[in-house]
Amino acid sequence: MTDQLLDVDDAALRAAYNRRSFAFQHALHENSAFDLANLVTLASRIGSAYTATGSAQVGDGWRSQAPRQSLAETVAAMPSSDALVLLKGLEDDRDYGQIFRRVLAEVVEAVGDTLRADIEKARATLIISSPRRVTPYHIDAETNFLLQLRGEKIVNVFDPFDRTVLTETELEAFYSGDLSAARYREERQVDAATFHFGPGMALHIPLHAPHWVRNGDAVSVAISINCSLRSNARRARVYKINAMLRRRGLSPAPPGVCGWRDGYKVALASAHEGARRLRLVT
Repeated sequence: MTDQLLDVDDAALRAAYNRRSFAFQHALHENSAFDLANLVTLASRIGSAYTATGSAQVGDGWRSQAPRQSLAETVAAMPSSDALVLLKGLEDDRDYGQIFRRVLAEVVEAVGDTLRADIEKARATLIISSPRRVTPYHIDAETNFLLQLRGEKIVNVFDPFDRTVLTETELEAFYSGDLSAARYREERQVDAATFHFGPGMALHIPLHAPHWVRNGDAVSVAISINCSLRSNARRARVYKINAMLRRRGLSPAPPGVCGWRDGYKVALASAHEGARRLRLVT
């Protein structure tokens, strides 16, 4: 591998950051650590994973299933199965953690202070999926940098600011615990930015940008660098309170419309979370 893993125009990435999807290049795919045999070994010791097996469609949402096989066996069977595995907590792994830290450092350097000063926590997830597998349409609560390592796929990304695609009520439901709250609308597929992805390609997916993926004819391996942002923690609390208000028949203003109202909602959410924690320990 080259000394620098990312090949990206820093100024262009900074202009796109958390506004629109942005493709660039990387050299991490040259690392043999991401060959399937090595990932089977990783799966045998990883502590946390999401697993889904069986056919999946774009609009299915997240449906985690306990595999009949061990996690390592599920990963080994990827070429001949129809499965999706997300190996989580890669940042804490004895071998892969150092790779994550290197990629993260280059991502932060490329984006600059806007990201550096805002990161609350960064995580690495390895995404392993079978040939022609679909990763359903969804949104994330983190800003995302996706690096393709093995196989090919098509990534479809929508505008996170278009409220005719992603509604305020979907965001409220998402932050109230429904991870599949974003609903795919087939008639809006024409509005997606579509990226044909292969090893060595990378993509910035902005916070809340709806997206879905269809694999090519081989096992796909990608690493997702997810950054939780301090700025979004406040927004998430506003959405939680807005969901409660909407259930009471009100029409709350979205985050950012009125600063003092947002402040009141954040305080209310914090008080509600504190009361809940108190009930759990008493």
